[in-house]
Amino acid sequence: MLILPQDRAHGGGTTVGETTRIIIGNDFSEDIRTDRGWTGWWVQRIAWFAEDHDILVLPMRPEGAFLRYVTSMTGVRLETLTVVVPPAHAGSEGTLSPSRLEDTEFVEALREAVGDREVTHLSALWPDAAVARLARTLCLESAMPGYGFVDQAGGVMANSKSAFRTIAGGVGVPMPEGAVCTSPEVAEEAILDLLAGGPVIVKHDFLSGGRGNEILSTGETFRPIGARRVVTVSGRADVRAYLRERWEWLTSGGRGRPVVERYVRDSSAFFSEFLITDDGVRRTGDGELLSAPYAVGQIMPTQGLEQEVLSQVVEGGRKLAEALHAIGYRGILGPDAIVTPEREVLFTEYNGRVTGSTHIYGRIGGLAVGDGFGKDRMILERVWPEGWSTPSFTATRARLEEAGLAYDPVTRLGVVLTNAFDGNSGVMYCIVAEDLGSAWAADRALQPLFGAAEQRC
Repeated sequence: MLILPQDRAHGGGTTVGETTRIIIGNDFSEDIRTDRGWTGWWVQRIAWFAEDHDILVLPMRPEGAFLRYVTSMTGVRLETLTVVVPPAHAGSEGTLSPSRLEDTEFVEALREAVGDREVTHLSALWPDAAVARLARTLCLESAMPGYGFVDQAGGVMANSKSAFRTIAGGVGVPMPEGAVCTSPEVAEEAILDLLAGGPVIVKHDFLSGGRGNEILSTGETFRPIGARRVVTVSGRADVRAYLRERWEWLTSGGRGRPVVERYVRDSSAFFSEFLITDDGVRRTGDGELLSAPYAVGQIMPTQGLEQEVLSQVVEGGRKLAEALHAIGYRGILGPDAIVTPEREVLFTEYNGRVTGSTHIYGRIGGLAVGDGFGKDRMILERVWPEGWSTPSFTATRARLEEAGLAYDPVTRLGVVLTNAFDGNSGVMYCIVAEDLGSAWAADRALQPLFGAAEQRC
């Protein structure tokens, strides 16, 4: 069992009357995805949400250099934080599986970390039922927003593309023509109906970043955006063969219901996010989603979109958030939409979790950049580009500082490292700039620092 920092717990040395929060750096529930054991570095972004005296639960020992970097930007006193890492179980070292959250040694260590303090808040990046069970074990149900919803597997509903279509259809939010597919036969008929009007996108219920999407086309060849590939089909026999081959993957062995929709080429993708509390729904951010073909970055807040179109993105998202509020979900909801070449707004999914956007606009933008965010400053967030490499978080930071590209709190310009080193290739980052052109120019300036030698010429 690891209790950090400096192997120190608050328990035993606390004063009655002090309070604390427990925030849990988990990932997708294993009820719906079993491919996330590598994300121990990704969930460390929870450090951006930490406040003094918080207890952070993480699947692995966090990177000290990253924690020091984040707290230097947020003003949180690192020495007041406690990080608890449950004992690792085979196959789940990089994620907080239910078995790790239920581990007796971990539960006792968490109780020790709390000590005599009152826990005023308990939440997680992903609203997993295992987190609700932990809250119940600790008698902290009242400290967990939306406990009853999450306890009954509500996180699955709040992150399901098929459930999204049900809710969106019910509240009248516009979406691409399509269907929720409860069987291969239903999918076959829906795909054939849609193919008469052009390409069709087939979506895995729970995969993210475009990696769960495939496009079917009757002959058009084009580069897929937001999907793995384009598959050519000529009729019913080809569609049936495709579904026979892919149904197990599309449903995660029966855990999900695929969605089929009309694929609108040359569309742009946008998001809005809302915080849903007992008091209601509050808009927290918006931006543009970039894919090539998978997610490669975000622009926050939205730049250059006509105000009337952005208003449709926001108001449609608000209707979805109000629907989730009505059924008991509490937390961040991030609806996504596309804007077609004809400027039609069509919603494609929602994400009921702390997303990969939340810490960028909410903590880096709202806290580190400050009041000027969205006024005289914007943020371009980037997924570490393929072909770039760096040996560590510390080396990445040093290289940025030597090149004069690191974020400067005085000018409020520069590159912010948003996550821990991923152990394979790089570090997620964002660029704070005065405008989008300047942000892209700064991004191009990074290539000589981290790109392959042949790319630097």
